[in-house]
Amino acid sequence: MGHELAHEAYLEAVGREARRLSDASAGRLEAGVPSCPDWTVEDLVEHLGNVFAFWCVQVVSADPDERHQQAGASPGRDGLLAWLEERADELVEGLRAAGPEAPCWNWSGRDLSSAWVGRRMALEAAVHRYDGELAAGDPTSVEADLAVDGLDERINVHLATDVPDAPEATLGGSLCLSCSDADAAFVVEVGRGRLHVREGAGPASAFVRGSASDLFLFSWNRVPLEALDVTGDREVAAAWSTLPV
Repeated sequence: MGHELAHEAYLEAVGREARRLSDASAGRLEAGVPSCPDWTVEDLVEHLGNVFAFWCVQVVSADPDERHQQAGASPGRDGLLAWLEERADELVEGLRAAGPEAPCWNWSGRDLSSAWVGRRMALEAAVHRYDGELAAGDPTSVEADLAVDGLDERINVHLATDVPDAPEATLGGSLCLSCSDADAAFVVEVGRGRLHVREGAGPASAFVRGSASDLFLFSWNRVPLEALDVTGDREVAAAWSTLPV
């Protein structure tokens, strides 16, 4: 994984993205979230705050072998946005105090350190900030370096973990995801419970090109394929949306 950022950059992103979500959500908690059709903005904010709280417990526990339970709950609509920011601050403080090499459980079973959590939470916050801005009607892009790293994590952490348990998942060919504003590309093949990844642009059944932000958000089914430049077998490119999330 050659795209990871410095630990402190992730911590800064957690706080920044949480506050941007809070700003976008003010006065709109009852609005629907187009990218999460079953959720209101209130549900979205509560979800992210609880995710922050859960991972803070794991970091503070410093136990790489066991998932620890989260205590507490969100305060309800009144005070919800302040609560989100407090949970983000608490997580950042915990991660900073622990340092990137501190032991910590995670669901992937690999890289059992607080660095993994910092990266995961920065990217989770960026996606959900986009969700909140989308609900407000004014979505903005994810910073290019964070988006490139997010695309790497989507493939080499999430798909690498989930595909072996989903033998039915397939692209039906190879797909090249190529960033137009960064020196980053990935050729991905999925089928029969196996993931094959080649970093860099190369031969593929289909090519999808766009900004790092758009490709990262596409990889999480937030930006539609129609918003990107697609060449080759369009069915292979469209099959991405059927992969495990």
